[in-house]
Order: sequence, then structure tokens, then C-alpha cells
Amino acid sequence: MKNTNSPQQNSLNNRVINLKDQLLKATTLSIIVVSIPGILASFYQMQMDGIKAIPIIHWFIYLFLLVIAIFSRFLPYNFRLFSLVISWMIVGLTSFFSWELIAFALSVMVCLSVFSTLFINNRFGFFCIGITLLTIVFIKIGVSFQWIVCPTHLKPYINSIPTWINAIVCVVLLGSILIFSLGKIQKEYFSAIQELDKHNHDLLISKKRLEESELQYNKLFENMIDAFAIHEPIFDENNKPIDYRFLMVNPAFEAMTGLKSDKIIGKTVLEILPDSDEYWVEEYGKVALTGEATRFENYLKKLDSFFEIRLYSPTPNQIAGIFQDITRRKKAETEQQELENQLRQSHKMEAVGTLAGGVAHDFNNLLMPVMGYTEMLIEDYPDNEDIQSNLKEILKAATRAKSLAEQILTFSRRKNMQFEPINVSSVLLETISLLRASIPKNIDIVENIQNKESMIMGDSVQLQQIIMNLCTNSFHAIEKDNGQISISLHEEIIDEFNSWNGEQLPAGDYLLLSIEDNGHGIDPETQERIFDPYFTTKEKGKGTGLGLSVVMGIVNRLKGGIRLTSNPDEGTRFDIYLPIVQDTYTSKNNNNNAVETGVEKILLIDDEESILDIEKKLLTRLGYHVTAFKNSLDAVKTFEKTPEAFDLVITDLTMPGLPGDKLAEKLISIRPDIPVILCSGYSQEQSSIMSETNGIKAMLTKPILKKELARAIRKVIDKKINI
Repeated sequence: MKNTNSPQQNSLNNRVINLKDQLLKATTLSIIVVSIPGILASFYQMQMDGIKAIPIIHWFIYLFLLVIAIFSRFLPYNFRLFSLVISWMIVGLTSFFSWELIAFALSVMVCLSVFSTLFINNRFGFFCIGITLLTIVFIKIGVSFQWIVCPTHLKPYINSIPTWINAIVCVVLLGSILIFSLGKIQKEYFSAIQELDKHNHDLLISKKRLEESELQYNKLFENMIDAFAIHEPIFDENNKPIDYRFLMVNPAFEAMTGLKSDKIIGKTVLEILPDSDEYWVEEYGKVALTGEATRFENYLKKLDSFFEIRLYSPTPNQIAGIFQDITRRKKAETEQQELENQLRQSHKMEAVGTLAGGVAHDFNNLLMPVMGYTEMLIEDYPDNEDIQSNLKEILKAATRAKSLAEQILTFSRRKNMQFEPINVSSVLLETISLLRASIPKNIDIVENIQNKESMIMGDSVQLQQIIMNLCTNSFHAIEKDNGQISISLHEEIIDEFNSWNGEQLPAGDYLLLSIEDNGHGIDPETQERIFDPYFTTKEKGKGTGLGLSVVMGIVNRLKGGIRLTSNPDEGTRFDIYLPIVQDTYTSKNNNNNAVETGVEKILLIDDEESILDIEKKLLTRLGYHVTAFKNSLDAVKTFEKTPEAFDLVITDLTMPGLPGDKLAEKLISIRPDIPVILCSGYSQEQSSIMSETNGIKAMLTKPILKKELARAIRKVIDKKINI
């Protein structure tokens, strides 16, 4: 039959059987030892009275039990148990038939009942009581009918009814009480054992689960990706949080922070990180006092990192923290914010550039008559020195106004970088004039330009950006104190040079652009990071941290090098090395002061009457035959009638009705070989217009000096070059 008991019940049964086995061995041994005097006494009695059957039976049973006791380890439990019970019962029952052993028989049978109750069950105990009772009744009947012979000296007792009643009551009542009591005690005992065993089993299961849970916790603690730490809050006498102590940290915490557990366990955070923000202690204290979980982000100065922290209280007077390093995310957010700011700034600059273009167009159109009429007046009064001097001053101021407009447009316009030979000294002088207008008067700008001829391959706008950024930094370094910014340019031959950006410049001829200030200087630690993007030492709102990184990028593209020299309170010097172009490039400025003239026929179109008038007069003085139109459509009609009547077309770009570039296309479609010169106060698309409309041979920016106009006409008509 299959065992359906639980492992717990089987364990209990096995332990009970083991206990009974030990008791059975002890009982068997006790019976053998206690029976020795009786066996010796019966042996002596047989020597006196002769051989009797009952003592012989008792001897054989004694020998049988002795053998069982000796070989008990080899005999089954049930065999030994029932052998002892049967032997005990035989001794008790046979003793009833010996008048000398009747008292012994009663005690043996009562003990057998108790023994059976303990080792077998209650029913067998009552069975033994019943056998005893039947045996007593049988003896009484045997004596009454004289089947059993009673000794003469015992007859008064045997024939006494109270004697038999006492024997029966003693056996039945005493035996039943013992059996019932022992059964109940045994039941309660086993019930208590079962409860204890169940409780013990539950404890073992709980212990096993606790060990498994602890193992899982340790694995999670050791292998979790996020940093984890357990702390103990520390309070002052007013129960205010003042610090917290490290109790446990996981490997991820060590890897993230660089703080090793053997160095920090048992120590407080202010002992390890004395510069920690008080906010940390306050947040830990709130969790310890309220028991409510919290989440916050903060910066740890010593570790130079941002952390996201989740705190909760697993047990009273303990705080658990989960840490995530969010430095990259914070930097990305900062970079995104800076990019958004740059985009907004770019849109603003684009709007400024568009506005500047419109203003420049109108401003240059206003300058055109001023400069044109001034030049004519200078020609008209060659002998009057006072008038000549005044007119030249007017022309000089107008020329400066033109140059200033060009500089503003150049600096504000957005275009792709185009490398071409540029004269660094010219760009430097133009930028310095802009700087003088933007930097406070209490800061002197000292220039020392020794080389005015050498050229580099680059972009003039980006070269201006280098100068503006470095000078702006110098201005911020000087701040409110009276100071000085020195700008120098000279040629230098180097054999070998390791620049700040780690590049080794090849030997050769370089232009050395130096910008120096007498500001507060830069400490060595800051110098190591000063060219990093988004690194700035300025307060919020004063800088983006992009100025010097942009300078470094431009210098790298120009195949140059940069060197920083600075000490705290001793000022700062930036040396920019730019390779000189060795090939000879022809300057755009022609030293020939002679004004070129001609006799060709020119078709002139401009919607501004004042400009049309001055241009016509200038061309007429140069010897040309001019047909002028204020309306571009009227000019087309005239040209359609007599296209061969004109040698050149000069037209304004921005006009109502038909703009200059579309007018040029129209005229070229009528006569493909007609050369066209386009004039404009400002245009961002001059190069694209010239490439898309092949007939446009030159493009001039207003205001146009007489000499520039004359030179451009002769070059186009004589087909020397496109300008």
C-alpha cells in the first residue's frame, strides 16, 4: 500500500518508533534484571518441593527473553514487541494457577496492560485487563466446583466474596484508570510532539526561505547595475539631521563614485565628502524622520558628476539610496539648450543680416550721389585749395561710411566658407575699427602691425571671428579696470612648433597674430580645459563656453597653431600662427591712378533718379554716350528696337517691375553678345547671379567711385576679365 503520509508525518512516526524501540530494549533488560531473584527463589523452592510445571515455564520464558535481549539488534521491532507481550502474558496467566504467585500474577497483568497501552494501543491494554478478569473468574469457578484444589490455609480467603470483589475491582478499576489516563497522556503527548514538529518544520521552511531570500538579495545587491548604498542618519540633540553614515555599498556604487567600501564603511559623508551640499543631508533627514520615499537630482562637486537619487527607509534608522549617474544626460540637456540658444541667436543674426542688407542698400544709394557730386566738384575746382580740401574731407568721410557699411555686412552675413588669398593686415584693421566702437573707452587698443603685404589662404569672416572672440575675452578679463589690449602682427620663421591643439606645425614662414591683455590671467587648471566646448568660467548669461572652441576649430581649418601664455594676475596672451601663402597673388587694387575713358554707347537703367543722374554725368565726363532710363521696361522696348545701338548695359539690381538680373536675361536673349554690368547697394547672391546669367560680366557695389566705374567699364568692354 502506498504511503500517503506527508514527509513531516513520516519523520514524526520514525522518531516515535525509535523512541519506542529504545523503551522496549530498556523494558526487556529491566524485566531480565528484576526477574533474577525470582528465578533463583523458584529454583531453590524446586529443590525443596520438587519439580513443578509453572517454574519451568517461567525459566524457559526467561531464557527466551535473554536471547531476545542479546540479539535485539538483529531482530525486528514488532517481533521483539510481541514476543515480550506474549511472554509477559504467559507468565501472568500461569502465575494465577500457583496460589503462592496470585498477587504476583495480578501485578504482572496490570503492568502488562500499562505496557500494552504505551507500546501498542488502548484496546490491547483493555484486552489484557479482560484476559486478567476472565482468568480470575475462571479460578473462582474452578475453586467453587472443586476443579482447582485450594490449600487449606487459604480457603478462608478464597471462599470470601469480598476477596474476589477486591481483586476484580483492583484489576478492573485500577487497570482501566491507568490505561485510560495513559492513553490520554499518550494522545496529548503525541499531539504536542506533532505541534512541536510542525512548528519546527515551519521554522525550517522559514529559515530556508530566509536563506534563499538573503542569497537572492546578496546577488541582486552585488550585481545590480545601479549604485546602491545603505546609510544611518545622524541627528543632533534637537533631532535635526546633521550627517549620515555609510553602512553598506555595492560594487556598482564603488565603480560609479570611485569610493571603495573598505574606505567609507562606518564613516560619515561629511568625513569623506566635506564639500557636500547641505541639501543632501536635509533630504536624507526627511526620509529618516517621515519614512516617506523621495527622489531628487543634485551635483556632487568632488566627483564632478550629477546624480539622480531615490531614497527610502527599509527599516527604522536606516536609509537606502539608489544612485544613477546622469552627468551625460545633464550635459546633453545643457548642450541642447546651448544649441537652441545658438539657433535663436542664429535666427536673430540672420534677421539682423537681412535688416542690415536692406539698410545698406538704402544707405549706399544715399552715399552714391554724395560721393559722385563730390568727385565732380573736385574736378571742377582744381585750383581752389580750400574748396579742394573741404571736398576731399567730404569724400573721405563718405568713403569711411561706405567701408563701415561693408564691414557690418561682412560680419553679419551667413555664407559658406570659401578659402581665398586674404590680406591679414587689412582684415585686422577693419576689425579693430569695429572693436573700438564696441569696447569701452577706458580700455586702450594698441596695434602694432609690422607686416602689411603677406597673405594667407582663408576666409575673411572667420578670421574676423578669431579676432573678435579673443578681444572680447580680453575685454571681459579686464572688466571695469582701466586696461590695455595689445594686437600685433608680424612675420616669423619657425623650424618646429607644437601648438596647444597638439598639432606639430611644419617649418616655414608664418604670420604671428598676437592678442594680449593685462587682465586677471588664467590659472593652470583652467588652461587645461579652456578650449573644451561649453567650458566657461564666466557667470551665467555672460558666456556660452563656445568662443575659444570656435577659435580652435577655425585655426585648425586654417592649418595654423595657437599658443596660450598666462599666469594669474599677470594677464593673458594668445599667439595665432597662420601659414603664409608663398605664391604671388595680384592685388585687386591697381596703383595706376589714371582714369580710363572711352567713346562707346552705354544703356543706363536705375529707378533712383538721383543715382541715375549722377551716374549719367560721370559716364558723360568719361566720354561715353549715355542713354538713361528710370523704368526697366522702357529700356527693354528701346533695346528691342535698336539692339546694335549699344556697346554696354549698366543696370541697377533692385528695381520695380523688372529687376536687374531679369532685365539682363531679357536683353541677352535679344542680343547674346551684349555685356552687362550689374550695380547694387547690397546683395547676398551676387556670385550666383553672375554664374546663372552668363551675360553679366561685372558686378559693382554702390556707392561707386568714378575711377572704379571707369576701370570696370574698360575691363568689360575690352574683355580683359570678369569682375
